[in-house]
Amino acid sequence: MSGADEDNFPRRHTARESLLDGASTSPKGIPVKTSVPEGADLDHPTRVDLADLIDATKLPDARGATKNDAQFQAARIPKFDNPLGVTEGEILSTVGWLHVVAAEADGDYHIQISPTHDDDQGTDFLIVEVPTPETRFVADASLHAPLEAVRSLIRERMLQGREPSMRGSVLTRPACIDVAGQLFYDDAHVGDQPRGKRGMKAATLWELHPVTHIAFSRGCT
Repeated sequence: MSGADEDNFPRRHTARESLLDGASTSPKGIPVKTSVPEGADLDHPTRVDLADLIDATKLPDARGATKNDAQFQAARIPKFDNPLGVTEGEILSTVGWLHVVAAEADGDYHIQISPTHDDDQGTDFLIVEVPTPETRFVADASLHAPLEAVRSLIRERMLQGREPSMRGSVLTRPACIDVAGQLFYDDAHVGDQPRGKRGMKAATLWELHPVTHIAFSRGCT
């Protein structure tokens, strides 16, 4: 559906993504935020406006979390008061414009979405990521099929059958998508400059990761 420009540039794998959490804590040695809480209802995510997800007054940084915080390497961020009433591990959905997809060194598809269509050098992006649907990356085999469905849609409908580049494949025509996944706080970047691919910067350290659903939408403004 949309073409892309391609380059190569690797990204460091974050600490919280190198462990597993099935519910609130997890054993070491299995990939972390590539699982969802036990009993999570992937078919009925909580809808949140994208502009609210990237608004620090509505979803502030996780209280008390420091860079690569040891207390949260095998546990989710505890619930805290925020105007959206959301918590890490909750399955959320939102709608936005997909501008860039990149391949990560660990195989994740790194995706950046924005509330606006004409925003290829903006600073209001949300990062959402789709892990590799293999047991060594995603222990829960029930997630493999939805993850592969999302990755296949991206390759076949957005990237003309190709894998995304490591630097980032920029869609020449941003795609309006509906996306759902687990709310995740990437504490590896606490205190860092805003991150992102191809000059497009994320507005928040919150992500949807893993993403379990993407579909084209007419809901963008």
